[in-house]
Amino acid sequence: KLAQRLRGCTAYATPQQVVDACELVFISTPDDAIGQVAAGLTWRTGQGVVHCSGATSLDVFAVPLAQGVLPGALHPFQAVASLDAGVPSLPGTTVGIEADGAMREVLVTIALALGGRPIILTAADKALYHLSAVMMGNLLTGLAATAAQLWEHFGASRADGLQAVVAMMRSVVHNLERAGIPSAVAGPYVRGDVGTIRRHFETLSATAPAVLPLYRELALAALPFGVEKGALTHDQRQAIQHLIA
Repeated sequence: KLAQRLRGCTAYATPQQVVDACELVFISTPDDAIGQVAAGLTWRTGQGVVHCSGATSLDVFAVPLAQGVLPGALHPFQAVASLDAGVPSLPGTTVGIEADGAMREVLVTIALALGGRPIILTAADKALYHLSAVMMGNLLTGLAATAAQLWEHFGASRADGLQAVVAMMRSVVHNLERAGIPSAVAGPYVRGDVGTIRRHFETLSATAPAVLPLYRELALAALPFGVEKGALTHDQRQAIQHLIA
């Protein structure tokens, strides 16, 4: 199905046929399968092999490396839910690259051709880099879904909540792009609205206690940026920290 969408593309029946036909091979399997797939193929000296994992280092190519391949990794820092949605989202995306020498130059060229912003990573960088991506992809989606679900507790629908949440997320993105951190940080944790924050905890405890640990941890993580903005007094900060604790 993918080959039919690409002009001049040939689909092969086996991975080995792809390796035999190509000078540069991308392995785009789930992360845990990369090493097994690569190890089960016969490679040529000087052939390029690239995976698309943000968390996995090039050590996963132990077998191909022993056969003389040029290894690399290219990972778009983007939430891609489908092919049709993913392709238009690539321009402007940061692209994490792990590679050396000629392979690094090739992958940087590819990233730029896609309209991306290449960043060079080491093996030690990968897990933290990818964790950051997961926080803004998988976990942000989960946070939005959790916030939308709360609307059901006051008679609205989750769809109503999602519409409201998405509109606010667009505004948050605009503020972050325009003002940066900490200027874009807003809300009761910046204003020092201790009474409002107390009501949040009381309400969650009564209506959605399962969400309370998530809210507490997010509040704890966000508080230092509110402090950095300089809008909180010492007493307000102490009161908020006490509530969170």
